[in-house]
Amino acid sequence: MGSTPASRLLSRERLAGWVPHFTDLAQHSPSFSTLTATVQTLQEALSSGHLRSTQLVEEYQRSICLHNKWLGAVYQLAPGAMDRASEMDALRQDGTILGALHGIPILVKGNIATSEALSMETTAGAVALIGSRPNGAPIIDKLLEAGAIVFGKTTLSELGYYKGNNIRCAWSAAAGQAQSAYVHGGLDRNDSIGGHSNPLGSSSGSCIAISAGLAPIALGTETIGSLITPAIRASVYTIKPTHGLVNQANIVPITARYDTAGPISKTAKDIADLLDILVDHSKTSVPDGGYASAMVSDWTDIKVGTLDPEKWRLPDAFVKPVPEATKQILHDTKVAYAKIKSLAKSFHDNVPLHPLSDFEYDGKDAAQALMSADLKDNMDNYLGSLKEGKVKSLQELVDWNFAHAEEALTEGEYIEYPNQELLEQGLTFGDSVETREKLTAHSKAVAEHFDEMIEKYDIDVIIAPGDCMLSEYAAAGGFPIGTLPMSYLDFNGRPAGLLVAAQQHKDSTLIKVMSAWEATFNPRKEPTEFLKHTTTA
Repeated sequence: MGSTPASRLLSRERLAGWVPHFTDLAQHSPSFSTLTATVQTLQEALSSGHLRSTQLVEEYQRSICLHNKWLGAVYQLAPGAMDRASEMDALRQDGTILGALHGIPILVKGNIATSEALSMETTAGAVALIGSRPNGAPIIDKLLEAGAIVFGKTTLSELGYYKGNNIRCAWSAAAGQAQSAYVHGGLDRNDSIGGHSNPLGSSSGSCIAISAGLAPIALGTETIGSLITPAIRASVYTIKPTHGLVNQANIVPITARYDTAGPISKTAKDIADLLDILVDHSKTSVPDGGYASAMVSDWTDIKVGTLDPEKWRLPDAFVKPVPEATKQILHDTKVAYAKIKSLAKSFHDNVPLHPLSDFEYDGKDAAQALMSADLKDNMDNYLGSLKEGKVKSLQELVDWNFAHAEEALTEGEYIEYPNQELLEQGLTFGDSVETREKLTAHSKAVAEHFDEMIEKYDIDVIIAPGDCMLSEYAAAGGFPIGTLPMSYLDFNGRPAGLLVAAQQHKDSTLIKVMSAWEATFNPRKEPTEFLKHTTTA
C-alpha cells in the first residue's frame, strides 16, 4: 500500500503537531467575541485589566479547535504561545509595553519561516518541506520585538499557488482544501478553480482565519494577487505594500521582483499598526504619527479615479459565470462608485488604464512569464539556505515530488491534482538573458501607464472591481494595493469588494481611503455559515 497524503494525517481539528486539549468546548462561555474583536478593542481590554493575553490565546485556540475542521485555515499551533502570553502579561503588569501588538496573538502564513524556538513547520503547503529547518524570517523578529504572540501558521495555496496548473485555490498537499467562512454549504466541488464558492489564494488561510475570528490579525504574502484576492472573498482589509519596503528574507519565494508580505485584519487601524511594524522606515516616508495618523472620517480630501467594472473582471475560465452573481457585483460596484463620487474631492470614472492584454510580449504575458524565469534562482537560494531539509534546490523538490507522488502529487487512491507543471516550467525556462531583459522592460513600460493615469487625471488613487487583476499592474509597477469590503452575494453569501491602488510609497494614502470607506459605508458583516459546522466532541 502507498503512503497516505499528509493532509489525511492531520488531527481531528485538521492541525499538524501540537493540539491544545479542551474538555468543555461545547459548554465554554467565551470571555470575549473572537468573531468581532479587533487589535484595537483587545488592547483597550488589556490596558484596562479586563482581559489578559493568556485569555486571548486560549479563546483563539478554542475557536480554532471548534471551527478549523470545517475551514481548514490553520495548519499548526505554537505550543509555547501560552508561555509567551504570560511573559507579555507580566511585562504589562510591570508597566512595560513593547509595541502596538503587545500581548496580541497573530497568525502567519505557512510560507513565512519561523525559528525553531516557536516549534512550527514552514512548509508553504509542500509535503517535501515538512521537517525542514529554515532560518527565521526577520519580519517575525519584528513582530516579537513589538510584543506580538505568534501562535500559529495558516494554510495556503501550495507554494504560493505556483505548483501546477488547474489546481483549485486554497489547496495544498500538506493541508488539503480550505474553504470560506461565508459561502453557503461550503466549497462547491463542481465549481471552477476560482469560482464563487472558492476563497481564492494563496493567502487563503490567513484571510479565512481573520474573517472567522480565529485570530485578530494575520500576515500573508503576495506575488500577484495572493493577498488581494482572498481578502476580497473573506471581507477583510489588506495591503500589499510598496515593493521593497518589507524584508522578504526567509520566506518561501516565487520571485523577489514581486514578492511582498502584508497585513490582514478587520479594520484600517489594525492594518496601519501592523504596517508600521513590517515596513523598513528607512526606505520610505512613514507619517510622523505612523500610518494610523493618515486615517480620516470622510472623502473630502481624496481624489478618486475608477476602472470600468464591465471591462475589468476575472476571466470566465477562472470564475465560472453565475448570471445573478455577475449582475449583483456589477450593481453593487456601480452603487459604491456613485456614493464615492458624491463624497470625494474629485472623481473621474472609467480611467482608460491599458488592459492586461498589453502585458503580452512575443506570445507571453510578460509580467507572469518573469515569475517562471525567476523561480529556479529564487527557490534554489531559499532551499539551499535550509539548515536541514529533504530538498535543497528546485530540481530536488520536483524530483522528490515525483518520487513520492502519492504524498506530494496526491495520486493513487486520493487523486486530486497530480501535477507540478509550474515548478517544472521554472526548471526549463529557456529564454536567454536578453529575452528576460526584454520581458522586464516591456512589463515595466506597461505598468508605467498606471502612474501616467494618476498624473493625467490628477487623482490620488484608482479604485477597481474586487474581481479583477489590477494586482498584476501593482506587481509589475511595485506600487501598493489594498481591499475595501463591500457586499455579499445573495446566491451563496460570498463577499464582494473593491480594490484601491496608489503610486509607490503612497501606502498611507491607502490607509486614508480605507478609513474613509469604514466611516461612510456599511460595516462589514461577520460570517455565520461556518458556525453551523463545529467540532465539539
